[in-house]
Amino acid sequence: MPVRIICRQCKAVLYENPELVSPKDIIDKYDSKCPKCSAPLDFDATRLSISVSEGQERHGLLRIFQK
Repeated sequence: MPVRIICRQCKAVLYENPELVSPKDIIDKYDSKCPKCSAPLDFDATRLSISVSEGQERHGLLRIFQK
């Protein structure tokens, strides 16, 4: 199942791949700033949301993003 990590500010896709990676690795990759809008990137597990994307139920696509 593809995993997506999305900037909560501008909704830019920071990571999309079937392989699960640590959000900390993605934050470090972009030097703690969104490459599109420069919003600070952080990870708070209490704000994590996992959902099946609309129209993708049959493919098992999950969207993982912060609210």
